[in-house]
Amino acid sequence: MKTPEQKEPWNPTLLIFIAVYLMAVVFLLRVAPRVAILMFLLGALGGVAWAAWEGRRRWLGARLARKEERTFAGRVSKRLRECLAQEERFRSEAESIRESTRALREDLEKSGNAGADEIARGEQLIRDFEAEFNLRHAKAAFFADCAKRLRELLDRHRLHESIAARRKELEALRSTNFDDEASLEETRYHLEQDSIQLDTIAELSRDVAISYKAEQAEELRARLEKLRTSL
Repeated sequence: MKTPEQKEPWNPTLLIFIAVYLMAVVFLLRVAPRVAILMFLLGALGGVAWAAWEGRRRWLGARLARKEERTFAGRVSKRLRECLAQEERFRSEAESIRESTRALREDLEKSGNAGADEIARGEQLIRDFEAEFNLRHAKAAFFADCAKRLRELLDRHRLHESIAARRKELEALRSTNFDDEASLEETRYHLEQDSIQLDTIAELSRDVAISYKAEQAEELRARLEKLRTSL
């Protein structure tokens, strides 16, 4: 996310499109003025709509960035960016001083006809540059150490937030244990009842089958008895 002090660069593709569009409008003014006016109005309307959308997007982004900077992680991240910027600044200055010192040494070596006073002033200037170089190097090291500590602090904060989030997740899971236990008990009860009902239905079906066979046997016996008496 971009910080409020960071400016978004213009999109070159958008600029090229606007330039081509305006050139097309100017060209159509000569051959088809009405079409050119219509295109200009549509372009102006589109430009206003895009400007409104872009302004709202940037406003929301800046608002979100300010809101984030008010949090602990946001404040630490801002200080971390500042430390990194300072470290980069002092390292760049130290490198510039190194180049100046090297150039001055080369000039002193090439100036064989220089007087003793000039050489002394040059050497003194080199020592002064070296002192500034050491100072810039120490400042860069200080801000590098600060950035390291801030990264560690940010990592610890993120770990703390992760632990807190996982703890909430665990508590939410544990809160459903009693409901799950009740649901399991209810399911077990229904299974037992269904098993009893199925056993009862199977027993009744078996009894009906047996009863049906007995009636058939009795009927067959009656027919046989009737046939026997008719002989």
